[in-house]
Amino acid sequence: MHEILYSPYIVPLGAFVVGIAYYGFTTWRKVREREMNLESDLRQKEMEHQQKMKTMELEIARAKESKREE
Repeated sequence: MHEILYSPYIVPLGAFVVGIAYYGFTTWRKVREREMNLESDLRQKEMEHQQKMKTMELEIARAKESKREE
């Protein structure tokens, strides 16, 4: 067991593993940030769409009402 700890390959392998872990973490964080931005954009577009649909429904109701009055 002690031979493994004093191996000349421990430090280079450790540095390699830390570098891979750092790269993986930063990549994951960037992907997650993009995902959150896309999700918020989608919510915003969905809210705008709902607003447009409500406006159209009101216009349709007004048009039907004006037809009834004629």
